Amino acid sequence: MAMFFALVILLVARLDQRAPVQALAGRAYVIDGDTISISGNHIRLKGIDAPELVQSCGTEAAMSACGQVSRQTLLRLISGREVRCEAYGRDKYNRSLAVCRVGETNINRAMIEAGQAVAYGDYQEEEGKAREARKGLWTSRFETPQDWRREHEEMPEQFQPQPDRPTYGLDQIFDWVRRLAGEFW
Repeated sequence: MAMFFALVILLVARLDQRAPVQALAGRAYVIDGDTISISGNHIRLKGIDAPELVQSCGTEAAMSACGQVSRQTLLRLISGREVRCEAYGRDKYNRSLAVCRVGETNINRAMIEAGQAVAYGDYQEEEGKAREARKGLWTSRFETPQDWRREHEEMPEQFQPQPDRPTYGLDQIFDWVRRLAGEFW
């Protein structure tokens, strides 16, 4: 009987383990305000939701291209530096869900603090501060990105093409070889 309970305890402990964290690092291509790509791996910034690239915010009298502004903010945060991400699973588009950093800066949190994304499960306190300070999106009226997507369902979430640079193709080949070699070692 004791052996049975020991096996049950081991099984429960095994099921309770969190998925292993996957580390991703390198130069990032910014797709939009909450999505980047590192070596061809699409990464969704966990816990935030930024306006879609084609989304506008404000009133008819004062519209702004908030999706583009959000992307530009993320570009400035990264500034061509190496991005380190810890992935915690995948979303419905098969992107890695990750918390990413540039140096010591948590860029997920920084996007919320700048008012360029809304909290999506995390960073509620930071969103409250940005809202109170009327930063970014909070300077005018806007639809949450989730509501905006729901209203524009015919427009599936799209990924912009990767940058057109000669080394990008080589990066993809080296990444493929590295993954292939990993399967054999």
